[in-house]
Amino acid sequence: MSPQSVKRDRTIKDRATLERTLKTGAVVRSLYFRMCYIAGSGPPKIAFLAGRRVGGAVRRNRAKRVLREVYRTSDVDVSGIETLVFVATGRIVDANHTAVRQAAIDALTRASGDGN
Repeated sequence: MSPQSVKRDRTIKDRATLERTLKTGAVVRSLYFRMCYIAGSGPPKIAFLAGRRVGGAVRRNRAKRVLREVYRTSDVDVSGIETLVFVATGRIVDANHTAVRQAAIDALTRASGDGN
């Protein structure tokens, strides 16, 4: 991971890739998010989503910010993942950052183990 942020060239920009990952990718579920991914050569293209079920715009933006920070600070090797999409649930906004971080590390570890 970059020490500063998730770089723009590593984000999913086209809708086709996003939909392909959500529809055909493997899924890891957590209390705070659902993570869809497609194994392949990394580093992965990534997206962070939060739907209206999460809440208003402020809550959705906070959920995406929390997911980005958790991903950015994780030290899990994700080189075996081609695309990665985090979809926030409503519980993430009120959750403890440590709990979300541990759930993300567990999910990324499971995903990277499938890709290798």
